[in-house]
Amino acid sequence: MQVGWIGLLLGVIGGCDGFASTAGDSSTIPATDSTVEDSGPPDSDPAPLVTEETVPDQDLDDGWIFAEDVIHDIEITLPQASWDALNVDPYVYVEGSVSFDGEPIELVGVRLRGKIGSFRPLSGKPKLKIDFNQFVEDQRFWGLETLTLNSSVVDCAYLKEPVGYAVAAAAGVPASRAGWANVSINGSPYGLYVLIETPDDRLLKRLYEDPTGNLYDGKYVWYGGYSYTLLDFAQGVDELYQLEEGTDVGWADIKAVSDTLSSAWGQATYFEEMGEVLSWDEFLRELAVEQWIGQNDGYCLNTNNYRVYFEPTSGLAEIIPWDFDYTFLYDYQWGMDWANPRGNLCYACRYDDTCRAAWQAAVDEVTTAVENALLRPRFAAMRELIETPASEDPRRECGWSSVVAEQDRVAAWINTRSEELRSWWGL
Repeated sequence: MQVGWIGLLLGVIGGCDGFASTAGDSSTIPATDSTVEDSGPPDSDPAPLVTEETVPDQDLDDGWIFAEDVIHDIEITLPQASWDALNVDPYVYVEGSVSFDGEPIELVGVRLRGKIGSFRPLSGKPKLKIDFNQFVEDQRFWGLETLTLNSSVVDCAYLKEPVGYAVAAAAGVPASRAGWANVSINGSPYGLYVLIETPDDRLLKRLYEDPTGNLYDGKYVWYGGYSYTLLDFAQGVDELYQLEEGTDVGWADIKAVSDTLSSAWGQATYFEEMGEVLSWDEFLRELAVEQWIGQNDGYCLNTNNYRVYFEPTSGLAEIIPWDFDYTFLYDYQWGMDWANPRGNLCYACRYDDTCRAAWQAAVDEVTTAVENALLRPRFAAMRELIETPASEDPRRECGWSSVVAEQDRVAAWINTRSEELRSWWGL
């Protein structure tokens, strides 16, 4: 049985010696059971709301929303019926209204987010998702269809996701953007949140010349309690991938990746064959980013928290990372091992000489790109920006000393991680 991240949080500790390790059988896909049974504004005056009526092509520059040098104010209002409904089913959109830096959006959809580990009810500090066109067709805010708000109940530093997405951007990996906002619900302060750009059609339009391809959600399927299924290729779970954007093709594109992986696994032609269905250039840089930021809950180490996009012109799959709560962690802290990654695409690559060399080259490129991104001064500025709102957050679950300690740890990671990876890979 494959042990998911929730089990690893219980304290199983392992080691990592780099790719010198050759444990495992490279010729067959590991027989794993991925189902775990239940065991118990740019200016001082914000611009007005943008809807289809005012900007038909929704082609506005929304970068100010995710800027590194501003903290927005978001006020959410929920009528009693919506409040009560979220307490019954937190994952169904209810009617509400939002004020973003003083500009009202009168009717939006609001729901809670998070599952094992990060879910909190309205009485705590919940993750949130706002859908601007859930109840008003084609309503958007600066072109955005949805907005994700993360509560940082897992990330005591309030900085892991903004830094993680900055690393991805520096490496040229398609990924979301992040910023911050002070959030209130029905007049009650809920504290500092991280704003995340939702992976949807708007993100695809920003990242890809042709945004009309299929986008699938690769996060785990949750059945309640501690019962869930992690999603990976060639594991017999292709039809559990949820189509987020694009055209329903009966998972034919997902299945093509799985089928090719199954047939090419352990073969001398593995790298060449997989290149017919997978963008190696993007995928290896994505893996290098996961390793740089210590993503223990991503595709490679835990087959979780990713999207799969099929670029229409080439037809190739790309992996888009998502959810950086559990980052800036060494693999041994969760009993994982970068030398023996769990994701099948990563594991097979680890045993293939051509693929392993290409992965190593991608790490070399990414470490250089991150250093050129001036991440250290950017991190220092981010930390200074959020210090007061983080210290005054009435619903944070971490003591202030823990917040400071975690921010110090992320700062130290930024200072040493590239050197660590070069040593690990023998660069």
